[in-house]
Amino acid sequence: MNQVVALAYCQENQASVNKILQDFKNTNIQFKLVSSNSHSEPSIYNQLENFDGPIVLLISVNFLRSLSCMQNTLSLVTRKANNLVPILVNGTESDPMTGELKEVPTTIDKIGDIIPYINYWQSQYLEARSRKTEIRADESEKMEFENHSNLLRMLSSEAGETLRHLRKFLPPSLVECRSLKNKYQLLQDQLIEFPFQDNLFLEDEPEQIIENDLSFPPPFSIPEYTVFEEEEIHVAPSSEIDSGEFNFTSSSNEDSVSDEIPEFKPTLPIGTTDLTLPRTEHAEPEDSFTFETSVTKVEEIVKEEDEEKEGNMIKEIEKEEVPLIVETESSLEAATSLYKQIEKQYPTDVERQYFHLKLVLRETENEHQKIGFLQHFIERNGHQTEAKLALSKILLSQKRWEEAKTVLEELLLIEPNHGESLYELASILITHFPEKMERAGTLLKQCIKQSSFPKEALYTYAIYLSNISNKPYKALEFYLKTIEVLPNHKFAYYDLATFYLYEGEKKIAREFYLKAIQNNPELKIPENDLAFEVNTI
Repeated sequence: MNQVVALAYCQENQASVNKILQDFKNTNIQFKLVSSNSHSEPSIYNQLENFDGPIVLLISVNFLRSLSCMQNTLSLVTRKANNLVPILVNGTESDPMTGELKEVPTTIDKIGDIIPYINYWQSQYLEARSRKTEIRADESEKMEFENHSNLLRMLSSEAGETLRHLRKFLPPSLVECRSLKNKYQLLQDQLIEFPFQDNLFLEDEPEQIIENDLSFPPPFSIPEYTVFEEEEIHVAPSSEIDSGEFNFTSSSNEDSVSDEIPEFKPTLPIGTTDLTLPRTEHAEPEDSFTFETSVTKVEEIVKEEDEEKEGNMIKEIEKEEVPLIVETESSLEAATSLYKQIEKQYPTDVERQYFHLKLVLRETENEHQKIGFLQHFIERNGHQTEAKLALSKILLSQKRWEEAKTVLEELLLIEPNHGESLYELASILITHFPEKMERAGTLLKQCIKQSSFPKEALYTYAIYLSNISNKPYKALEFYLKTIEVLPNHKFAYYDLATFYLYEGEKKIAREFYLKAIQNNPELKIPENDLAFEVNTI
């Protein structure tokens, strides 16, 4: 009895389809090939809606950018999840210099991999809307444009959710599936009653290394802080501090590191209370080192071997110098040492780790160093939204708009209804990405629907409705909501005054203007007094 398996793919990836068909040519498996060449044709999901067997879905760069393939794909990956076998295959694209087709890899395992696809569909939709004025009066042409535009709008809103569901499958590459070790394991799991033959598959195919043209900025590397360390000294295990990811390296002659990230000074181990170590009166130091502290310079650090009593090396510090070292230990050093110890002792307690990371950030003045700490933490704990939000705000303070936008988009993929992130991203788009105004409005509308959202979002949405969407009466509604929850707002009363002045309601306009200058005296200028007929005497 033949087993029917659906094979869904993009037409540009026919070579990958041929490889799969070749692998199964001597079996009783029959493949139902499913694709879509135009968005006017039935989508892949529509063709498979009533299909009950396994569905092999070939995911490629071409598939993820194809209007006909992506149509209704969210329904496919959610409603057919139990039957789905996603496989990553190399895509093809034209070389911009030669025009020749070349292979490009397809990756969706990281959030940074899927952001370009989300941006791609948003750009496609906005570009289509910008051509609305070119449409002629012909009704059929208008209808075609609206259908096409609505489809793009749907894809721009569903792309992120579709890719999020696909990532849950952890799809293997086609090279992995074809290997003798894997033997299309995901498909075997779907065909439990089908006897797979040991000699069914081709020999292992060497994996091609393809240069990834979809490049992204490399992650910020966590600096190695250079501190003084004597290799001969053995510290008792009970006082060891695991450096975790912040690897400390020994150095005895370097005085500084990069300008961007200041050098850390040595810190005392956590838990050390008695800093006075055994002292031998006539011991002579074998070596001498110097290093600067914020208050004093410790000139000599001596060591002595006591083989009969201790069996190891200990460090001697003069009793009168110990208080100086304790006094000069900075708060940043103490916070950093504590944070590293928490990382070691509570490796799975993300909230506890982040609490101590915030203590480190509070003591850190260097913004680049803060970014390094946060990116290190996010790399280990990618689903911690507070850290991503904090990172975005630092990037905003440095006017790194594109990077901040990317971080917020990644955050919203994790928590789509995060009110503050929706507001922050919308504000960035309005201020620095004018081509994405429509998306900004959607984000603001989504933001104010949340139970907890920044109240300033009401005013920002009112500005958007008034100045961008040209909906003054809808804007008026949100100006009034703003002063209801923020009665001391510096600008909302003035905007209300302006609205009523233009509508010819001078008395109402004057009332709002008087309240506006009470909240924000800078608005009181002769021109405004004259416009709102306020007596300046």
